[in-house]
Amino acid sequence: MNKFNALFRKEWLEAWRDKKLVWLPAVMLLMTILQPITLYFMPAILENSNSLPEGAIVELPIPSGGEVLVSTLSQLHTIGTAIIVLACMNVIVQERNTGALMQLFTRPLSTATYIFSKWTMLVLLHLSAFSLSYGVAWYYTNNLFTDVSFDSVWKSFMIYCLWIVLVITVTLFVGTFLRRSGGVAGISILILASIAILSTVLPDTATYLPSSILTLATDILEMEKTTLHTGIIVTTSLAFILLLLIGMVKQFNRSVKF
Repeated sequence: MNKFNALFRKEWLEAWRDKKLVWLPAVMLLMTILQPITLYFMPAILENSNSLPEGAIVELPIPSGGEVLVSTLSQLHTIGTAIIVLACMNVIVQERNTGALMQLFTRPLSTATYIFSKWTMLVLLHLSAFSLSYGVAWYYTNNLFTDVSFDSVWKSFMIYCLWIVLVITVTLFVGTFLRRSGGVAGISILILASIAILSTVLPDTATYLPSSILTLATDILEMEKTTLHTGIIVTTSLAFILLLLIGMVKQFNRSVKF
């Protein structure tokens, strides 16, 4: 436990030095704030644009608070996933290429402790940034549109956290195989995109897989209730994350440890 705590503190220190503790929450906060504000001022923006003929009147339906948060979550799902991958792609690769990894393993250190210290820090960092940005988006949504219940926001938040943890785990998993950060980012995004596409290619099967996490979270916001498949989706997502963690430790132990 002492070794884990030491590595855990080291990860936070490196995240501070890399300014990851600043830019990651700032970027996620900016994305989530802009969506409700943009939707609120969209009629005024269109009316003042030069693309409309003179005298044209813009009348757009006012979305509900749930619809605004759904669009916010959907935008975060696309752009946010790429940002998370970019924030995690160098975590293992950089230490391997600079030789820092060799220095760490000159001491009695297990690969599981090394992997889980990085994974835990990244999960806490990203979930903290997401909770802050999602909470601010909820605040602006309630003030500019109709109120969304705390129960719906909380349930959708908890469900979507599974996707964030999955993105982090997939990226670290790929990082145990490759030595270039660009390759880690490309392969990770390809894997995550393939998971997301399953909802379109295999709609019946994907209902029970992590690819339905976004659909489940948005359904909670729109209908204010969970589906019959919620427990199955959560279970399969957790199982997939656990399998990736086990595979990550085994792969790292086999091909990276010195």
